[in-house]
Amino acid sequence: ATNDKYHFQSHLLRHKNSKNFTCALCDYATYDKALLKRHLLTHKISKEFQCAQCDYATNIKSLFKSHMLKHNTCKNFKCTECDYVTNGKYLFKIHLLNHNCTQIFKCAQCDYATNNKWYFKIHLTKHNSRKDLECAHCDYVTHRKCYLKMHMLKHKSSKEFKCAQCAYATNDKYHLKRHNFKHKTSKDLRCTECDYATNDKSHLKRHHLTHKTVKELKCAHCDYRTNDKSHLKIHLLTHKTTKDLKCDQCDYATNRKGDLKN
Repeated sequence: ATNDKYHFQSHLLRHKNSKNFTCALCDYATYDKALLKRHLLTHKISKEFQCAQCDYATNIKSLFKSHMLKHNTCKNFKCTECDYVTNGKYLFKIHLLNHNCTQIFKCAQCDYATNNKWYFKIHLTKHNSRKDLECAHCDYVTHRKCYLKMHMLKHKSSKEFKCAQCAYATNDKYHLKRHNFKHKTSKDLRCTECDYATNDKSHLKRHHLTHKTVKELKCAHCDYRTNDKSHLKIHLLTHKTTKDLKCDQCDYATNRKGDLKN
């Protein structure tokens, strides 16, 4: 059963024996007109959009427009230093950097020069053969301090943070705190109605619902009560005599979501 008209129509297709939309070129048949249109493209030989400057052809207008940009002879941005031309302003700016003779960042070890500080830093790493930071326990070397710290953890045999109740030990303070919850016997959050206790606030809230005596939502047909709106809706269906969703292939009818699909 469903309240969704589209899902109901989809269910009815299971009982449908005839397929209305058939392909004239092969034995393909379908209930869906859109699927037939998509299928017909597989038989389409002639391409509607054909390029006048090359043999490119397509049935998709957007792809044809993208292709035609390759043949665009009117290039708006022309370089005064060379014969480079382009339609893209951003590409033109990048090209002009090649002709910029006053390049601020110059490499002392080769003839590389650039106006971009980030590119210059990346270039310098190629020449960085000397590793400043060395491991005292093995031959590991690096020029990054954070990498060395990470590497040193492999050699650390004594773990600073140890559990007082078991043999667990770690170098991470946060990991120890998380581990200690396993040993916690005193429950800080307690129920005022019974002896239930927990360390989780959400668990306590959920538990309190079991003690709630005043049921705010009442059934108008019987003495059923609940605090959950969705539960009341489900209950009310038991009192409903008219069933809205009916199968046109048999006498089955229902008010329940999902039952009609089955």
